[in-house]
Amino acid sequence: MKFPKYYKNLSVLFFGKITGRFMKDFQGLKPHLISANIRILLKAWVCIIFMSSFLAYVLSLMAVFVLGILLMLDIVFFVYLLVFVPLLVASFVFLLFYLYPIQKANNIRNSIETNLPFALAHINAIASSGIPPEFVFELLTDFKEYGAISDQAGQIVRNIKTFGMSSVNAINDVAKKTPSDAFREVLTGMSSTIEKGGNLVGYLNEMAEKALFDYKIKREKYLKTLSTYADIYTALLVAAPLMMLAVLGVMNMIGGAVMGLGISELIFLITWAVLPALNIGFLMFIHITYPNI
Repeated sequence: MKFPKYYKNLSVLFFGKITGRFMKDFQGLKPHLISANIRILLKAWVCIIFMSSFLAYVLSLMAVFVLGILLMLDIVFFVYLLVFVPLLVASFVFLLFYLYPIQKANNIRNSIETNLPFALAHINAIASSGIPPEFVFELLTDFKEYGAISDQAGQIVRNIKTFGMSSVNAINDVAKKTPSDAFREVLTGMSSTIEKGGNLVGYLNEMAEKALFDYKIKREKYLKTLSTYADIYTALLVAAPLMMLAVLGVMNMIGGAVMGLGISELIFLITWAVLPALNIGFLMFIHITYPNI
């Protein structure tokens, strides 16, 4: 998410003094901004949050006002919309901008930890040929299939080539900013090994084996969990609905009502609303609980 310079300047100009009073409440965002590689100061980001929320409130207020007049809405309903819709829109925008750095940092961490075992095996293979560490990371930037790891390697290369840092300092700088604890451990170990003149290839080989072992354990654990989810799905969303529909089918022949609904209406509601909603909810649950493997 990039903002024009004038937008950042206007945000700081209009909301700089106001946000200064609440900076303590936003300090938790600072590490996420760094980890997400969002190159904006915390105060400027907070000003952007307030500015964007204010603009969302004003624009939604104008939109509701114009639509209310054009559609000639009932006065009570119109006032209700004028009060609550802009507040809801502004609150949503505020929450969106507040959570964006956190979500982006989490996405980077997930990408790193998903690809780490394979990237480490690749780094180890490159390093075993005797190539200096800075060139190892430079080669790694060409392999975009490693996701955020390639971007992190690019930051190390940038630190060396653009900012003139040594390999150790460049690696340590990225290690401080990365949102992944596992990758931070690898980078810190690499810089320590390089600085002390240790066996870098041996260290990378050890870390690659450890990362691959952890990957296999996570995968096996998740497959067992998924088997449990499959049993729950079969019981609750396959067998139970079939039995319920069979019972309702018999009741439909007899007649009657359930909670004010006719049996045929209830069958229609379960078939076309309840079951699809439960299946979508189950799929969302599986997606949310999917581990970084």
